[in-house]
Amino acid sequence: MKTEKLSIFGSEWFGIPIATLALSQVFFLLEKTLKNNIYEYPGIIFFIIGLSLFIFIFILWAVRAFTLHDKKYTHWNNLTRLSFTALIPIIVFVVSHILIGITGFNRNYAYVYLYIYFVDYFIALIIGILLGYRLYTKEIGENEINYAIIIPPLSIGTSIFLATPLMGYFKGSIAETIYFLVLMGLGIFFFLYIFIGSIALAGHVSHKSGDLLPTTMLPVGVSSLIIINLLSISSFGEIIPHISLSIYTVGYISILLWGFEVWNFLVVSIIILRKSRLGVLSVWAYGFPLGLFATSTIKLYGYTHFTVLEYIFFAIAVALAILWTYAWLGTYVFLRRVLYKTKKGL
Repeated sequence: MKTEKLSIFGSEWFGIPIATLALSQVFFLLEKTLKNNIYEYPGIIFFIIGLSLFIFIFILWAVRAFTLHDKKYTHWNNLTRLSFTALIPIIVFVVSHILIGITGFNRNYAYVYLYIYFVDYFIALIIGILLGYRLYTKEIGENEINYAIIIPPLSIGTSIFLATPLMGYFKGSIAETIYFLVLMGLGIFFFLYIFIGSIALAGHVSHKSGDLLPTTMLPVGVSSLIIINLLSISSFGEIIPHISLSIYTVGYISILLWGFEVWNFLVVSIIILRKSRLGVLSVWAYGFPLGLFATSTIKLYGYTHFTVLEYIFFAIAVALAILWTYAWLGTYVFLRRVLYKTKKGL
């Protein structure tokens, strides 16, 4: 029975800590926007919860991989689970970003963060390559074609969260290397999203799996992450000679991308209201994209000072908190269902 319970802890469980960390990030953004320290405390609390959940789930996931020999290749043989594995490097980038925000950039740990950046970037890149290989070589089931497959490309783009504070500290060849990797990562996840995202859209339109509908929120995260990357890169200045982005061009493109985010968000919101299902772990796919949406919106507000964007940011924050609570309810239903089946030996 213990084996059966342990077998349920696949990579999809990493959606819980990343959604919790996204909520933490939004509270810190609320603190900066409203200039009220009261939002710092829930931000720290959700950060601790998110980090603790990640460590706990990672241990269960690793134990499952090394002890259940018949489950060793389930992630390799399932595109969805392989894709959710890319949440691990995303979580590491986000945890580092929030931790620096809480404690400040400690110069004594500068090279530790630099090491984390390169290792995590490499892991994200490898998972993306493995996904590409499996897409070309695997006999793919119809339920495997969903927006979860854009998570590996997305993970490379999240390197910007740790790259930004590192760029503020390191100079010379190290800064140039980070800058080059950020630009390369932006190109990888942008173009892979165009191609792989098109496949995912076709899969959703053709098969309409109710269990995987929450992953339709992920394109909101992609557009948001492009905006975050562009605005951050433009703030770096000319790190490599003759390679830089004009803030005016970046601002123009960011508004275009933000409009696409809004369209995606409204479509998925209607889906949530009309076709949401309790008892599926994919519901956690709402969390991280909304956290990115909130971050890109408030960054765009800082650039344009367009007041409507600030109110939309507040609305996204409320939506994220509601969906986070709803996801826990869905997880409770899922666990009850699994435990009931285990008890009955089904």
